[in-house]
Amino acid sequence: MADLKSPLNYEEQVDRLKSFHKLIIENDEDAINILKRVNYYRLTAYGIGLTKADNKDEYIEGVTMNNLYWLYLFDSELRNQLLHVIEHIEIHLRAQIAYQLAIKYGAEGYMDSQNFSDKTDKDGNSIHQSIIDSFQEEVRRQRNLPFVKHHQRKYDGHFPIWVAVELFSFGKLSSLYSIMQNKDRKKISEQYSVSPDHLEGWIQALLEIRNLCAHYNRVYNLPLKIMPHLKDKYEQYANHGQGKPIKIFPVLIVIKSMTEPFNPLLWKSFFENLKNLINEYKPNSMLRFSYLGLPREWEQVLSDPLPTKENDSHTELLTV
Repeated sequence: MADLKSPLNYEEQVDRLKSFHKLIIENDEDAINILKRVNYYRLTAYGIGLTKADNKDEYIEGVTMNNLYWLYLFDSELRNQLLHVIEHIEIHLRAQIAYQLAIKYGAEGYMDSQNFSDKTDKDGNSIHQSIIDSFQEEVRRQRNLPFVKHHQRKYDGHFPIWVAVELFSFGKLSSLYSIMQNKDRKKISEQYSVSPDHLEGWIQALLEIRNLCAHYNRVYNLPLKIMPHLKDKYEQYANHGQGKPIKIFPVLIVIKSMTEPFNPLLWKSFFENLKNLINEYKPNSMLRFSYLGLPREWEQVLSDPLPTKENDSHTELLTV
């Protein structure tokens, strides 16, 4: 096992970036101020892909400290934009799932495992029971919220699904959809003009991005795990086990598909903000479209009308 590296003070970090990594730093004091705001380890992650092919320790000619910092700033703003739009998608899904379960099975029908499939996790545990256990733990954790207090006091701790769903994390909401009866899942997926399995993949892809953003992880030039199904019109932008890393562009197509039909102003705002963000940061950051998976015609793709309802019944591999 290799020994951990010794800590370096700010001046030593700057010296290492210049002498060992061959990063252009025009002003040491400015560089130190950047390192005080952004951890060395986080900042240099934005240099992935900007190093020499024959020596990954050295940056290619012309890469500056400011380039990395601008990439960090771009990524930070991109995460904020993604979180905002995914929040709206998540809230819309909560409403649709809660409505379907309430109308079909009653206020507390979500508590009955018979109303769901009997799927288990990798350890053989009931996914439904895990969801209910997590919900009950969240009730305890959020016991001081006014609506939780109200239902504890007035209804003896009974929560109808339209209230309970507000205490589900996006991850548990995804799990809840995954174990719903197929006819119930179809009622929801039809609204997005896709099959139940494909909507499940879309939700998983959004969940991955949402979690990355919520925990301040890098989104720019990060290989993703989930490849969402794309309709035939967009199939050329998908990567189903083709060896190339999955980037974020397919998820942008999913976001368009899940917002534009229901909230066109939200999609328009997100799309315009994305274009402005890229135009603002590209000149100073060495930003590369390929690191976002953006094709040359990305603006046209995201502005064209959505395709009609899919007719296929096959499913795609969701994880790579």
